[in-house]
Amino acid sequence: MKYVGEKEENIEYKKRPGAYAIIIDNNKEEIGIVTDGKDYFYLGGGIEEGENELQALKRELIEEAGYTLKNIEKFEEVGSYIYAEDKGYLELIAYVYIAEFDEKIAEPIEKDHTVLWVKPEDYANKMCREWQTYIMKRFIEKREGKNL
Repeated sequence: MKYVGEKEENIEYKKRPGAYAIIIDNNKEEIGIVTDGKDYFYLGGGIEEGENELQALKRELIEEAGYTLKNIEKFEEVGSYIYAEDKGYLELIAYVYIAEFDEKIAEPIEKDHTVLWVKPEDYANKMCREWQTYIMKRFIEKREGKNL
């Protein structure tokens, strides 16, 4: 697994595994990302106790977008050392998938999150975290090499 970003010395990091998705539209030209009005990030979040990666991903997508998923494929794993204002210093382990929205089954719980449909190339350097930028660039590289 690749780590993105530097680990600061003399800092204790709490492990935080998470599951995230790059959502592909029907035409496979745009992807769904989320904004809270100031930052851009992937749909998904932390894996809760008792959940596996896919269970967490499916729960998070219903909470953030109200959709179930289909055509779920593992894309990549990446680690990063980050500071989150609400959680402190974290060693994030991100399990990233590529998927499509299936059925809308609920209204999103997180009302401040809006799904945007964007061209990956336009947002590669606008993502909130360094690991997300890394994943976006890997996605673009792989998509250019083969049709995702």
